This record gives sequence, C-alpha cells and structure tokens, in this order.
Amino acid sequence: MQDLQKYEESALSGDRAADVHRAGRTKVPVFVKVLAAVACLGFLLLGLLGSPDRPLSGSSEVVGEREMVRISGPTGRSFEVLALIDTGASASSVDTALAKELGFDLDAAPRITVGSALGRERRPVVDSTVRLAGRSFVAKLSVNNRSKRETPVLLGRQEVQGLQVAVGKRLLTQPDSTAAPSALRILFAKAPAIDPVSMMALLPLAALLIVVLRVVVGLNTLGTFSPVLLALAYAQAGLPLGVPLTLVMFALGFAMQPLLRRLHLPRVARLGVLIAVVTSGLIAAQLGLGSFGLSDSWGMSLPVVVTAIVTERLWEAWDLDGVRAAATGAALTMGTAVLVALLLLTPYVREVAESVPLQLAIVCAVWTSIAGTYRGLRLSELFRFAPAAKRQEAKA
Repeated sequence: MQDLQKYEESALSGDRAADVHRAGRTKVPVFVKVLAAVACLGFLLLGLLGSPDRPLSGSSEVVGEREMVRISGPTGRSFEVLALIDTGASASSVDTALAKELGFDLDAAPRITVGSALGRERRPVVDSTVRLAGRSFVAKLSVNNRSKRETPVLLGRQEVQGLQVAVGKRLLTQPDSTAAPSALRILFAKAPAIDPVSMMALLPLAALLIVVLRVVVGLNTLGTFSPVLLALAYAQAGLPLGVPLTLVMFALGFAMQPLLRRLHLPRVARLGVLIAVVTSGLIAAQLGLGSFGLSDSWGMSLPVVVTAIVTERLWEAWDLDGVRAAATGAALTMGTAVLVALLLLTPYVREVAESVPLQLAIVCAVWTSIAGTYRGLRLSELFRFAPAAKRQEAKA
C-alpha cells in the first residue's frame, strides 16, 4: 500500500513514472542539443536585427499609444497616470475628478465649445504641466468626465509634436525618462502593457519557463499550465487588482466545495457550478469598481475555467494532505504566476515579442523540446534526499 501511495503521489506531482519509462529510450546526444539551441538563438537574433520596428530601443522619438505621464496642477500637486496618445484628436482632455484633485478651480476656468460623437458641449479648459518620455510641456486640457474610459488623460497631436507614436504599443517609456519601465513597475501600474499579437508570441516562452521549473527544478503547482494563464491576467490587470481578485475567486470556490460534495455531483457538474460562482464573483467585482467611480475597462481577463479547476485541486489537496500542503500549493501557483508575469513584462523580452513574434514562438518550441529531454535529478529531489545521502556517507 505504501508503494502504491508513493506511485500515485509521484504521478500527481509531475508524471514522474512516465519520465522514468521514457528515460530508457535512446537519448539525444548533448552536442545535438547544444547545436540546436545555438542555431535557434542565431535564428532569433537574425530576425531581431532584421526587424525594422524596435520601439523599446530607447529612442527619444518613439512613444506608445498608451503611456504613463506625470501631470501637475497649480498647487504643485502631481499624479502619475495612464494617458492615451491620440494623433487623430486635435485637442487634449483630462478627467474631471483628476482635475479637481490637482487643485484646478473649474468654476473660474475659461470654457470652450468642443464637438464630439455625443454632440457639442461647453467644457472648462485648464493649463497643466505634463511630463512625457523625459519631455516637459504645458498642455491645454479640456475637462470632461472620463471615468468610463481606460485612461483619465488624452493627449492630442498638438501636445505630441515631434514624437513618433508606435501603433498598438504600450508603456514604452517612463514620464521622466525615455527608458522602458521595469517589469515590476508595470505590474503595479494597473495598466495593460502587451498587445494581443505579442501576448500570443509570449505564451510559448511562458510555457518554456513552466517546463524548466517542473522538469529541472521540480516545482509542483495546482495545475500544470495554470500559472501561465494567471500570469497573463496579472500582466494585463496589474498585481494590485489581479492578486486580490484571484484570492477572492479561490475563497468563493473553496467555500462552495463542501456544499457541492454533499450534493454528490459528478466532477463535470461541480466544475460547471464553480465556473458560474467564479464568473459571478468577477461580475460583482466589475460592478463594484464602477460604483466606486473606477474605470471598468481594466482589462482583467482572469481565466475562469482554470481558476475553477485550480480551486477544486486546492480543495483536494486540503482534503488529502492537509492545510499546509494546500496552502503551499496555492502559494507556489500564485508565486509562479507572478514570476512568469515579470518575465513577460521585461522590456527586452517585450521588444523581442513585438519585433519577431513568429521567430520567438518557433525558437521556444525547440528549446522546450530540449528542456524536456532532461533526465537527471530535480533540484527539489536533491534537497529532499540530501539528509539521507549524508546519513549514508556517515555510515560508510
């Protein structure tokens, strides 16, 4: 019985039995692996050097469609906010609530007539100091309600003269520098930074990292590739919003598990109910953000199905192995997701994904196959077997 239990545990923690079975097959020579890895690296570098579009190269003339800017008011108070860079708009605007926080007296401000898709309206106009990509300038901003928009500030073509706007790119600079912001800063900015095509190109890279963590390091998470999808959500929504929502979804699903077990539902039905519960929680969070005056276009794409499956595995780990094992699994899953998100948002990684997405996906596929041929002891096993090895050496 003990042997059977050990076998089941190893199968659940990475299909170790299947790895041992495959280890008896013909091994790929090391020089072939090295040659393939070097060839793929050269292929990626050639594609990157031949790409005409590298917006993260540090050029002071290039900004994205959405950038973090520093906007200041008459009292000297300033905020760092996300701004939409719209060369199709002739004028710039700022959200009413932000203008009041900056200290502008809107009642005494001059007014202009502005035409939009909603018609013509009279708006207050304020002069604010704006800092974008290391440049400081005074912008004339019309004040209107932008609480339902993704960005509280819009900068028109008058304010971005002399700058090249990279279509579809985001967060290429910092307000006080032309250098790209760090991955950690983007995660705390609560602003989506990766366009859809680059996101697809980065998926194989994230999968490669998970393969290395599982095959070489021996890291076990609640679901094989669930940290990848959670990482995508964190990269789009930011950690201040993504992590609390994940915890809330886990708590809701976990609270439903005892009731679902008493109903004796099949697994597919339990997952269906969990999906509905997680979705309800996300809708409630979305409505709650709107009721507090926050923008509801926060780009959060929490993987509902994966969250439901991870929640069920969390309950199973709690039931079989106890609270400590379940908490460890949940912490490793979310920690791995944050690690993957940091990798995806690293400036140079984003540059490669935006410049040569196809080449990156192909190279990651080859590197993943090479990493999957590893048959040695995992790092976690070395730490686990270290006491036994020391005892064996002492006896010898």
